Amino acid sequence: MKSDVRGAEKYSYIIFPSEAVVFDNCGNTVVKCPTEAEAVEYIRDLASEVAENAV
Repeated sequence: MKSDVRGAEKYSYIIFPSEAVVFDNCGNTVVKCPTEAEAVEYIRDLASEVAENAV
């Protein structure tokens, strides 16, 4: 199942039986996480870093 995180349109993740994989908007693997919650947290952290750097 592919999911997106609100406010982080550049990243999405797919849940596999053994891990959740975060992808960028080009389809490249960014990171593999053991749980969906960690994948969502990783994406939100990336989005907040981008927002802080834009200010």
